[in-house]
Amino acid sequence: MNAISLINHGFQQVEAYCATHRVAKVQSGPYQICPKCAVNDVETTNQDRQAEVDRMVRDKHFSGAMLPARHANSGFRNYMLDSNNLGQANARSQCVNYTKSIATGVKSNLIMVGSTGVGKTHLACATARTLLNKGLYVRYITSEELAQRIMNAWDKDSKGQSEESVIHDFTQYNLLILDEYGLHDREKRLELIHKVLYARYGAGKPTMLISNFTLAELQKDLGDRLWSRFQHDGLMVVECNWADQRVGGRHV
Repeated sequence: MNAISLINHGFQQVEAYCATHRVAKVQSGPYQICPKCAVNDVETTNQDRQAEVDRMVRDKHFSGAMLPARHANSGFRNYMLDSNNLGQANARSQCVNYTKSIATGVKSNLIMVGSTGVGKTHLACATARTLLNKGLYVRYITSEELAQRIMNAWDKDSKGQSEESVIHDFTQYNLLILDEYGLHDREKRLELIHKVLYARYGAGKPTMLISNFTLAELQKDLGDRLWSRFQHDGLMVVECNWADQRVGGRHV
């Protein structure tokens, strides 16, 4: 029995007709309604409710990603390119391709290196926003913040969280974007960050690692074992070798 039949069933038809659908209306209490109009109203209400649920889920994804406020609207389209800088266009193209691969379920990693102000965080947030819009869970965090999150679990007032549970939490995201790698305290925090990277490798989850190091410096800092694991499922390297774009009011 379809929706219109369900509405007709148990209701008495009246002589009035719906001008839109040209079908007899039925008596529903004090009202005369068109069965087809009623079905459309129900479907529209359901669609509106689903749209609201989808919006709430999307907002929750974006909120949980913790993207920097400055990059709340950073995308691939508004990544400003210098027509004389082919490296910028190549970096954007690589990040676009990486984003597409993650969206299809590929588990490869990406490393992006370059000095300050070259647009690395913009491209990372463009990647995050694209994937978030596709319903994936993405988390942005700096290496300093990540290490501090783990260290906070050592406090007696950590509300039941342990070092292991924090690390586990960071293995759950479809993509982890770890920015400013290398700017953390070298002695106390490097091991903690590496624990998260090892855990994500073990869970088969991709990571985007961003650093002001050169590629050689980054490889040395990660160490042979972690560097090898970063390449296991495929590794894309983006090198941003151009001048600081913030100087002179240029935007990245």
